[in-house]
Amino acid sequence: MICCKECLDLLYDYLDDQLAPEVHANLEEHFQDCPPCVAFLNTYKTTTNLCRENLSKIEMPTAVQSKLLEFLKREQSKD
Repeated sequence: MICCKECLDLLYDYLDDQLAPEVHANLEEHFQDCPPCVAFLNTYKTTTNLCRENLSKIEMPTAVQSKLLEFLKREQSKD
């Protein structure tokens, strides 16, 4: 049985349909018995959809792009 913490960790893959069938089934079973996780799932799904729809319409300023790329390169070099 999946606990709430595990449920939260799996939401991204759940929404992208990237979970193994047995994990997906266990998560669905958890949702049947846990209204707070269902509420969080619905909020997460709505937020994700709004971001995907709207962020592509906004152009990121060049300065922000540069800072983001610098940050990502630094983080990759740590690995």
